[in-house]
Amino acid sequence: MKRRILLFAVALIAAGLAPLPVQSQEEGEQSHSTSVAGMVKLLEVEAQLIDALKDYAGELDKKLQAVRSGIASMRQESKRAQDSMEEYLSNPLNSFKLIRRMHRDWTLWQIFMDEPVGLAQVDSVQELREQMPTSTDLEEAVTALDRIQTTYGLTMADISSGILDGRQYNVSLSALDTYAMGQILFDEGKYAAAAGWLYQSLVWLEDKTNSLPAPVEVSKGEVQAVYAETLLKLERHADALTVVNIALEGDKRNDIKMLLKKSEIETLIRMGTNTIVTAPTLKSTAAPVGEYERGCRGLFPSLSTNRKLHCLYNSSNSDFLRLAPLKMELVGLDPYMVLYHDVISASEISQLQEMATPGLKRATVYKSSASRSVVVKTRTSKVAWFTDAFNELTERLNRRISDMTNFELLGSEMLQVMNYGLGGHYDKHYDFFNASSATNLTQMNGDRIATVLFYLTDVEQGGATVFPNIQRAVFPQRGSAIVWYNLLDDGETNPQTLHAACPVLVGSKWVCNKWIRERAQLFRRPCLKRGK
Repeated sequence: MKRRILLFAVALIAAGLAPLPVQSQEEGEQSHSTSVAGMVKLLEVEAQLIDALKDYAGELDKKLQAVRSGIASMRQESKRAQDSMEEYLSNPLNSFKLIRRMHRDWTLWQIFMDEPVGLAQVDSVQELREQMPTSTDLEEAVTALDRIQTTYGLTMADISSGILDGRQYNVSLSALDTYAMGQILFDEGKYAAAAGWLYQSLVWLEDKTNSLPAPVEVSKGEVQAVYAETLLKLERHADALTVVNIALEGDKRNDIKMLLKKSEIETLIRMGTNTIVTAPTLKSTAAPVGEYERGCRGLFPSLSTNRKLHCLYNSSNSDFLRLAPLKMELVGLDPYMVLYHDVISASEISQLQEMATPGLKRATVYKSSASRSVVVKTRTSKVAWFTDAFNELTERLNRRISDMTNFELLGSEMLQVMNYGLGGHYDKHYDFFNASSATNLTQMNGDRIATVLFYLTDVEQGGATVFPNIQRAVFPQRGSAIVWYNLLDDGETNPQTLHAACPVLVGSKWVCNKWIRERAQLFRRPCLKRGK
């Protein structure tokens, strides 16, 4: 189920296309797409919606059965009368029955026909709307799928067919899904990407084996109109004219809007116009393939080529490790970076997930300009925080972190458990924040000297932690943890620690991290003078 949920999420969220009250993230939007664990609730809501629709169909069926039964009875009597009308009416009983039926029965039938059906089921759907995705959720889902496509260099045709980075999955996108992608990307000014998705919609609609339920179906002409407009934004006038002509051939009514659009395009072609005055500035939708993209795609050099890097059993950081050493792999020297293997157990992982799931909230980033943490598009996940003394597990994990790092955790930040959703990522950033210019409370505990990041799940595809400046990429392995220093020996920030969480392509990524502050490390890692 998890391996299909990411692509299916777009189709699921499309159910929220009907207008809902608009609210900002700060006003409490659930931000469904940013956590796989959070989207599980959507599947439960959809199951209730389907049940309501089934009950609605049952109510319609009962009414239909009553109508059909009445028709059969009345048709039988009417046929008997039609065979010999005068003879039929000459019998006073037949005449009386006819007048009574016409006066009373047909009045009752009219009332029956006017009676609304399935009001209780309609009310049930309405009650569930508060739990359904908003237009913001759909926009975030579109952005996430666009991010996956550009980061991993996937084709829209492959994604539409359920092929993700060369692997075929048992899911595909319908014309409704690809049309939603095209519409929203068009509104965002990403015309090249919009054109690609709209073309996939037309490919799907051309396939006669595909069909959509009447209430949600989209016509080929509607998609062609938006596709032609998109091509105009891209200054592909001849292609736009071709699409319009094809649309007119398939529309016997000769839609006036399409005819006017054809005239407009022909005028642009005759005038040799290469730009459209009313068109906004085109935005590039193709992300350049930089070190970040290469790292996410697994194209960095293998660590095995560096002879300075090696594996060992760490038994020296603490007295406890002398009895139970940890498997440690040296990943880098600048910054100092190690990867611990099998450092957190399956039962501990399950307990962390159970603790975090009910309280997951949209992850935020602190903005000094706003003097508070805010929701940003560059970080899409949900998070739950736990104090060091929250329970026996958090105390045990903090002791283990101290053993792993040989650092004192006094004054450090709480444990943070995160779950990523559809295309969940965290764009390039530093964990340090230059404490000299931060708040008084931050200065008291110092900057983030080190980061400890536990991987709680395997991720089928994507989700790597990449360090583009040093060409390092660490892919999630359940039970492992990566540790790196954010500050140099003299306490200055290290720009080599620039890192990012790549978009999750397929899977549910859970992590737990701890940011360790520097002030308590006075005797553990004292500041050294930088050599001249």
